[in-house]
Amino acid sequence: MSTEAPALLREFVAAMRALWQQDLSDAERWRRVAGLLPMLLDSSGLRESAKSWPTAPADYPRPQNLLFYEDPDYRFVINGLIKRPGETTAIHDHAHTWTVYSVLEGEERVVRYRRTGGALEEDGAYDVRPGFIDIVPPHLIHAEFAGSDRTVAVIIRSEKVGGFLQGRFDLASGAASAAPGPEQIPYLL
Repeated sequence: MSTEAPALLREFVAAMRALWQQDLSDAERWRRVAGLLPMLLDSSGLRESAKSWPTAPADYPRPQNLLFYEDPDYRFVINGLIKRPGETTAIHDHAHTWTVYSVLEGEERVVRYRRTGGALEEDGAYDVRPGFIDIVPPHLIHAEFAGSDRTVAVIIRSEKVGGFLQGRFDLASGAASAAPGPEQIPYLL
């Protein structure tokens, strides 16, 4: 994958790189990343491009993210994710990584959980629609439930996932396990 940002992402990547040059706590840095995300969400070029982003095969055994950009110096990545109507994710976390997430089209419900003893309890739920920006700190347990239409999301991560294990959780038993994160599919915008 080229280390040069695609034209549709260049302004955003430049702003991200400037942000990484500042001495900030992780929480503050990712709060500011959320403040930059409208640069992508409001991009008519990116929204037009998203109309043709592919969806992983329905029977594919592992989640997939489109990988648009990985920064060669600061390691942050820009991903795309497409969900079919009604598609859900496993209850999971993103291990040690930070994530900022929103949708370009469609909507979904995100449910957050907390572990209490050996059980898993719901710890809030909200709807993600275009313009709503979610900051997901490390080890935050959650699941996503797509609405009745195709959902197209943009994800900014602190590093490329898929090469290390992330938490998976069973709601009924509260049991935790580990599985690789989403497979990263390089995609040229």
